Formats: sequence, structure tokens, C-alpha cells
Amino acid sequence: MEDAFEVEARLEAPEEPRHWLVAAIAVTTAVLAVLAATSSLLAGRSAHHSLAELNEAEILNTQASDQWNFYQAKGIKRHVFEVQRDALHLQPTAAARRLAARYDAEVKRYAREQEQIMRDARALERRRDEAKALAQQYDARYQRLALAVAFYQIGIVVCSVAAIVRRAPLWYLGLLGGAVGTAYLLQTALVPVAGAHAG
Repeated sequence: MEDAFEVEARLEAPEEPRHWLVAAIAVTTAVLAVLAATSSLLAGRSAHHSLAELNEAEILNTQASDQWNFYQAKGIKRHVFEVQRDALHLQPTAAARRLAARYDAEVKRYAREQEQIMRDARALERRRDEAKALAQQYDARYQRLALAVAFYQIGIVVCSVAAIVRRAPLWYLGLLGGAVGTAYLLQTALVPVAGAHAG
């Protein structure tokens, strides 16, 4: 017995003409994705620079602390010579006066060295404070760029939903998300980091 095969023929409805909204959403989504990627790259660079400046600030803080320790050590030595010099002034001998004069010269030398060490320590502290301020600027820049990325991603998601349901108001909402992201990106691009190193 032969099995009969029936071929079912049916006519399919012609495809709907491509809706203008789908093409507009596709372009919008692509642009938002590129802007999100660019913002993400810039955010990563800002985070890197922020951490590098914080690291530099810690190194400078340690160096300044070392200078202040050196300053105190010189102060202790100076004080020892002052005490010995003052004790020698109580002795009426010529040898004591000569030794007191030598100790007085040492006291003056240590005082000069302390002045220089103090200037060096304060200069390191200024550089430390500048590095911290720069790190804060880079961190603020990172925060703005992270917000830009978030709004771009929201725009992409809303546009994707708009493409599925083919609703123009959702597309407009996605465009709004992209516009907010662009505002954050432009704000970051137009406000340079003060004191930033070239490169």
C-alpha cells in the first residue's frame, strides 16, 4: 500500500512594508552604542588617572613625612649641641670657650639644615595636595562619564523595546536617554582637568 503524501499549499501574506520607525531606531541604537563605548573608554582612562594621582600623592606624603622626621632628627642634634654649648659657657677656661664656639657653629649649621629640610617638606606637601586635587578632578570626570554610559545604555534598551513594539513614544524616550548621556559626555569633554599632565 502506498502512502499518499499531501502537500499543503498556502499563501502567505506579503511582508509588511518596512516601518520607518524600525530603521530610525536601528540608526539611533548604533549611534548610542558608539557613544556608550566612547564614554566607557574615557571613563576608564579617568579612573586610571585618578588612581595614578592618588598613588603619587601617597608617595609624596611618605617623602614629606620622611623630611619631617629628618627635620626632627636634626633638631635633636641641634638641641644636644645647644645644651653642651650652654654648659661650656659656665666653665671659665679658654678650652671651654673654644669648644663652646665650635658647638655654637654646629647649632647654627643644624638650624640652617632644618630650614632647608622644612622648605623641602612643605614643597612635597604642596605637590601632594596638588596630586590629591587632580585625583579628585579625574574622579569627578569618571563619575560624569559613568552617568553618560548609564544613560546611553538606558536609551539603547528603551529603543530596543520601541523596535519590538513599534511605538514612536518609546523611541523618543530612548532618544531622551541618549540626549542626557550626550549632555554628560559634552560636559566632561568641554571641562578640562586643571593641572593635568599632557599625554
